[in-house]
Amino acid sequence: LKVLKLTTSLLEKSRCKYCLVGGHAASLYRSTERLTRDVDFAIVANPIKNSRKVAEKIIKDIGLEPVVAFIPPSKEEPKRKSVCMITSKSEDGEQKGVIDILLPELPWIKDAIERAQNNKINLGFAYMPVITPEDLIIAKCYALRNSPDRFQDLDDLKEIFISVKSLDRSYLNGQLKRFKLEIPSQIKKYIK
Repeated sequence: LKVLKLTTSLLEKSRCKYCLVGGHAASLYRSTERLTRDVDFAIVANPIKNSRKVAEKIIKDIGLEPVVAFIPPSKEEPKRKSVCMITSKSEDGEQKGVIDILLPELPWIKDAIERAQNNKINLGFAYMPVITPEDLIIAKCYALRNSPDRFQDLDDLKEIFISVKSLDRSYLNGQLKRFKLEIPSQIKKYIK
């Protein structure tokens, strides 16, 4: 929670749009809380080419060391031209709370962040833009396409389809088609 609050404060001061993604966002749409050790954000800086620099600065300002991280691309997507994620490790090597910041090089990020600006959720200490359930489904399907053994993502998808009663099916289907993604077969039985 301390890392989440501090990161949010720094993001608010930076010149970027952002939203909460990952396990903490998934917990907001699940019937049961999902345990996670890291805090995930997606950002788009202004100008967009500064997104990596902003992510690295935020992680440094928290007192952690920024590290370039890679998300394996799939055969279906074009080769990436730049880094798509900055993660963190503490400078003294101890685990203080890991932060992952996803960058706009991932194809679903820009739309997800833009929609999240109208999906602010009260987290007790601030109203924060949170990825919408539709965009979280897109993110999870994207991650699973690239790494099919991500069992937590499968569970998140199942829980989102069970718990969220009003999904924007038109938007969701359009984005799935746009990014050449599919709902995993083992999840389809939970779609209502």
